[in-house]
Amino acid sequence: MKVLNLFDTENKEYWLSEIEKGDWGAANYLYHLISNGTFEDMVGEDPQVLLLTEGDSLMAFCTYAKYDDIKDHSVSPWAGFVYTFPKYRGMRRAGKLLEHAYMLAKKDGYKELHISTDKTGLYEKYGFSFWKLMEDITGEQARIYKMDIVEMDYGSIIGKRVKGTIDRPLGSSHPDYPDMIYPINYGYVDGITGGDGEEQDVYVFGTEEATGAFEGEVIGVVHRLNDCEDKWIVSINGARPGKEEILSKIAFQEQFYMSELYM
Repeated sequence: MKVLNLFDTENKEYWLSEIEKGDWGAANYLYHLISNGTFEDMVGEDPQVLLLTEGDSLMAFCTYAKYDDIKDHSVSPWAGFVYTFPKYRGMRRAGKLLEHAYMLAKKDGYKELHISTDKTGLYEKYGFSFWKLMEDITGEQARIYKMDIVEMDYGSIIGKRVKGTIDRPLGSSHPDYPDMIYPINYGYVDGITGGDGEEQDVYVFGTEEATGAFEGEVIGVVHRLNDCEDKWIVSINGARPGKEEILSKIAFQEQFYMSELYM
């Protein structure tokens, strides 16, 4: 999976035509706003249309912009037009786009990310909470959700030496989802409790063989934005894999969550 910005792609017309295929009136509305060159008039300058893609397939899309369909322009920024194609629903694919929007908002120096919606019980799954009602451009009251943008401090954890147990070794299947095969050793730190009240979970780097125990150094922390627990990244051989390598290796499981990797 890749997240692209429509306006940075070479085949913009192709992806725009894929957006138009969405079975949702707002998808068609977004298509016409972009095609007519009036999108920025509505949402402000330099918006992004985020596309979650797999090869030539468009799985989901959303926008990241200064404004939305709310009259009050003092609130910013917004994730909007959040849509997942039917084939990919139920897989939390929109979460990867909202994760990307969160990172953009953080990079831009914002403290909150907002969504205007008439849905209840949906965006709570992605770490948002109801904030208040605000008037939209049609004069109706819209439900506004927001997510706080945080900067975590893992200075006391990264660099720590730990040891523990591998209960899901490389090559094994997830106990609840047998089709999910672990491409990396996964276990827990002995004697340390995580945010979920269970032992602290870890992804273990530094070996290509299944193992039953580990000892090494914490080199990173995966902070989940829409979950109660973090995942620690442990190196058992002193290696320091890069961020992209780590994210690629743990994507088999983290693809279903919104998260930020601290190193």
